[in-house]
Amino acid sequence: MSGISKAASKFGEMVGKSGAPVFIKSDNVIDLIIHDHNEAKALYEKYKQTQDKDSKMSICNSLIKKLVQHDEVEQLLVYPLLREDIGGSVGEGHYERSLHEHQDHRNLLYNVKQSDIKTDANFDQKLDEAMKSVLDHVKVEESEVLPLLREKISEDTLKRVGASFKAHKATAVTRPHPDAPAQGFPAAAANVVTKPFDMLKDFTEK
Repeated sequence: MSGISKAASKFGEMVGKSGAPVFIKSDNVIDLIIHDHNEAKALYEKYKQTQDKDSKMSICNSLIKKLVQHDEVEQLLVYPLLREDIGGSVGEGHYERSLHEHQDHRNLLYNVKQSDIKTDANFDQKLDEAMKSVLDHVKVEESEVLPLLREKISEDTLKRVGASFKAHKATAVTRPHPDAPAQGFPAAAANVVTKPFDMLKDFTEK
């Protein structure tokens, strides 16, 4: 496992003491990633089929929370495997591209979060733009990145990362923060510090 992944996973051990399981036999992280992708797609379809604006906003908030938490944990624990464990031009290329695309997601989802569905005539367009970026990213990830991880990374490592992946979601932010760090201990710490403020804002939206 990469140095960054080890550091992040060590942080996950501390998180796990609060009750979230870490470093136990768990789902393969690849399966967890695909599961998250499918849930996000389903929420987006539900949003598009809904007419009531209050209901649409509630679905949108759930969708953004799921995407943000997925991206934060994925870039903290999974993407370092591409650089450190796989390496080379292929691993490094996927690493850099994936982080760049996640930053695009942060920026676009932040724009959605700053908008009001009841007063912004371009709200749907903003969400559609964000989701196009997300779905394009998912397509490449599922067709190229995940098969590469499955081929090059041991099953045991993928399961261990999967356990940390699930545990870290307990501390991951729920709102997009475009200026927050994306890698290593600074990213993990930023999530822990920022999460309570996100939760308070989430509560006021209900």
